[in-house]
Amino acid sequence: MTVTSGAPTALWRLSRPRLLPFVLGLVVLGWAWAHWDRALTVRGGGALGIALLAWSALNAGTLWLNAVLDRDEGPVLLGEAVRPPPHTTRWAYAALAAALGLAFWAGPVVGGCMVGCVVLAVLYSHPATQWKGHPVGGPLVNVLGYAGFSPAAGFAVAGVGPDARTLVVWPLVAVGILGTYYAAQAFQGEEDRARGYRTLVATHGPRVVLQVVRSCFLVAMVGGAALAAVGWLPRPLLLAVGAWLPVDRYLAGWAAAPGGGTEAQARGFARRLGWVLALAIVLAFVPYVVDSFLDRPVAGLGTAAGHPPDRPRLSPAAMRQWERSE
Repeated sequence: MTVTSGAPTALWRLSRPRLLPFVLGLVVLGWAWAHWDRALTVRGGGALGIALLAWSALNAGTLWLNAVLDRDEGPVLLGEAVRPPPHTTRWAYAALAAALGLAFWAGPVVGGCMVGCVVLAVLYSHPATQWKGHPVGGPLVNVLGYAGFSPAAGFAVAGVGPDARTLVVWPLVAVGILGTYYAAQAFQGEEDRARGYRTLVATHGPRVVLQVVRSCFLVAMVGGAALAAVGWLPRPLLLAVGAWLPVDRYLAGWAAAPGGGTEAQARGFARRLGWVLALAIVLAFVPYVVDSFLDRPVAGLGTAAGHPPDRPRLSPAAMRQWERSE
């Protein structure tokens, strides 16, 4: 059932505030990865804050355009079906313009990433393009926007470029995000078919979609485990693979539900995935703390794979002195 509200309330609800931490988390993830990979002392905090404001505006503008296109009447993941108020499209483009201004304030590379995100948002939801309903366009927008431009903006704020480890790890992250994209559509097959969309759930059904979700995360987990085993990632992360198994069983049960299940099952998957990610963060942080106390190289510099070529292998105290001398 579609809810009718006053314009400010409707716009707030349509921006799906519960989704915002995921969107901002991807920018922070890029920033945090750069710090971990190069064992940096904290840098770029002010620019990161501005970038997060920019991505908040991007999230609102993107979802407002999406709401005008879809006019949801059924369940909405991490949101609700709300009738878009008059001039929602204008508010959407104003939010995207604000996102661009804020992003360029954070830095030229961040601004360039935002240009990519804004173009993708328009292609995704503009009535003339409607990539949301395209079998290739929809996944492409989500992977490039969420797994590409958003983390890259956070990485740029830290002031370093990608290295070999980043170029290996980030495709695995992208595969995982592709899995979350497909999981979000698993219960929306009827609505997508009614809109004339050619999404995977509309053309092949929810069971195929959820099998793709399981396959995506299998690739991401096996790849991550292999990198941890050879020392490109902290070896304690191998424990997170075991934590994924109950989530995979949850997906198998969801696939057996009639009609692709419900929005509640999609939320249940997102919650379980969040716990696995939280565990992975803790497992990566533990060796950092241990190495710090033992005055050994920390984070990416302390892995068995060695250290990036632009950073010496030094103790934490020596690294801080080296940074000040640069």
